[in-house]
Amino acid sequence: MAKGNQSINKSLAKDIENGHIVQELPEVEFEGRMYSLFTPISPIHCILCESPLKPNEYYNRFAISSYGIIRCPVTYWICSNPDCKKYHHDKLIGVTGSANYSDEYNEKMKCVRYDGRCTLWNSRITGEIFTEGLTDTSGRAPCPTTLWKYEQKQGKISAQELTSQDIDFNGVLHIDGHWVKTGWRNYIEAQLGKELTNRQWKRLRYKVIYVVATEDKVVLDFQITNIMPSYLELVPLLNRIKSRIPNGDISKIVSDEDSAIIGAVTHVLPNVSHSFCVFHQVQNVAQKYLDEFGSIENIPLHEIELYELANDLILAESVIESTICYKKIMKRASDMDLSKASKNVVSYAEKIYFNNRKLLEKGFTPETNNVMEQLFSLIKDVMNQARSFKIVDGLANFCYNLFISVNKRCFNTGVWRGLSPLSRAKIKYG
Repeated sequence: MAKGNQSINKSLAKDIENGHIVQELPEVEFEGRMYSLFTPISPIHCILCESPLKPNEYYNRFAISSYGIIRCPVTYWICSNPDCKKYHHDKLIGVTGSANYSDEYNEKMKCVRYDGRCTLWNSRITGEIFTEGLTDTSGRAPCPTTLWKYEQKQGKISAQELTSQDIDFNGVLHIDGHWVKTGWRNYIEAQLGKELTNRQWKRLRYKVIYVVATEDKVVLDFQITNIMPSYLELVPLLNRIKSRIPNGDISKIVSDEDSAIIGAVTHVLPNVSHSFCVFHQVQNVAQKYLDEFGSIENIPLHEIELYELANDLILAESVIESTICYKKIMKRASDMDLSKASKNVVSYAEKIYFNNRKLLEKGFTPETNNVMEQLFSLIKDVMNQARSFKIVDGLANFCYNLFISVNKRCFNTGVWRGLSPLSRAKIKYG
């Protein structure tokens, strides 16, 4: 709980003139000049025949904004040419078209959607928190349809920005996929002309978002595929990445053992070294001991060697090194009485050995950097809140907006606090 005097947010202060509360609005640029927000701009000539216009009707428009509900007197015009009579209306600075929601309020609601991590249908609750103190009736949020339409328009802009942003990185790219629910069951059944079983529906509704990022957690691009995709579905993604990065600047690709990623990298970037992430394997070994002993320090001395050998097996960079570690584990396990945790680790080590050996034989090397896990921890959080997307285009626009938001999102802790992933990469490699 805060103690002592609290500073006043003077930006929210309002003046009183003739008994009316007034607030100074910011100025925005329009056609090379600066105007106050919500200023009406009247047309002069007809857009069809260029004849002069004459007033037809005076009307008050109400725009919902962070400054409250603004009443704006506007004029509707009619062309003076009797053969045309085209209707025109005043434009409000900062309000797109004939919408009731101001652009700056829609922008704030976009921040609520991604930074507040809320669903379209739950924007009201987050909006109440986000706009507290800014409006006379705080928390007035756009309806889901309005916010969705705004998201689709903004997604086109975000797509251009994401796929054309400058890349500052150390030559290492990370690729991983995340399952997402999509589709509208009634709509899909109507398109197919039949009802789906739950099993069929689950297979149809899931998509996978494959994301490419740098070690600094800057997202470069993504691809939405079917579940268990062929490598051919990822070839367009890697071709786009290859065309953006000069030849030879990609030194390594890091991924998990996903066969689609492996196949696509082999096809598009055959000369780039490929590492598989073993972060989860190291984590799983430690967790088995933590579940029984509480901490690594509490592992019995005669079993600590098994823990170290299991990690050596995971990090082995050649088949020979991996085989030596595996044989040592099996020998130690046969010479001693094992705890439940060690028995589980030995069983897990056998699985790891045969799995990793196949990758080592293909020239892969292990990598412990968990960039994608850290990045997906945020993405999963937002995706889980968003729940199901009705159409793939809607999911794509959501992702474009989300990844632009992630790239510009400032770190809250650590030595890079206050800087975004893009800013950090520019400082390190720019």
